[in-house]
Amino acid sequence: MISFTKHEGAEITNDMMHGIATLFSENYGIWGTAVEGRRQGQRVRSSPARLKSDCLPEAPARNFLVQAKDADVLIGHVLATRWAFEGLDMCWITQLCICKRYRNQGLATKLLAKLSEHDNDGGYGILSSHPFAVSATLRALGGGLDQVKECTISPRIRDIVASCPVNYVRTAKLRGSLFDSEVTDGTVSCADTGFFVDHAESDTALDEIQRKGIEWPFGRLPEGHEFLVFIERS
Repeated sequence: MISFTKHEGAEITNDMMHGIATLFSENYGIWGTAVEGRRQGQRVRSSPARLKSDCLPEAPARNFLVQAKDADVLIGHVLATRWAFEGLDMCWITQLCICKRYRNQGLATKLLAKLSEHDNDGGYGILSSHPFAVSATLRALGGGLDQVKECTISPRIRDIVASCPVNYVRTAKLRGSLFDSEVTDGTVSCADTGFFVDHAESDTALDEIQRKGIEWPFGRLPEGHEFLVFIERS
């Protein structure tokens, strides 16, 4: 039986960080051709210390981990941080990872639903190169991808991103027609994060979504970029 647990701040132990670092390193993706040297084509890996540095900023940010386990085996997790912006709590999903054997079972959606449980967030954001992560976020926290006929975003998104305590989010360079009406390169809502993960798996996922007749509103994704999704709650 699959169980879900939510942990905040000091409840996130070193053992938990080791577990999610292992899951990430074994399941996330591989480095793309833009990466030079030995890493090209190798699996993207991270240490517990690197994950903590990248995904769990210092106070006053509030950090969260949601884990999914089958018996005692970790099979998926979400890392997120919350912070105050103009009197509202904002939540940014900093990592979403599912064990390959458990994908396409709605696990990501359930993890994200658990993350939002009992919280009164003003909005949720995610940067991800994977269309399934985007779809799960919209399904759990918004109206679902099939309800997004046109990509829109909060007019305050630049300020929200700039205020985020997570460094890779705060320093991301927003790109696409949603941010610049003169853009004609097919990008709509993405950001340059310098994360050159291979897009082959993401392209396959996008093809699968479109075969179902669902329109993809977020545009194309250049190398080193991630789709930017922000769901504002009223």
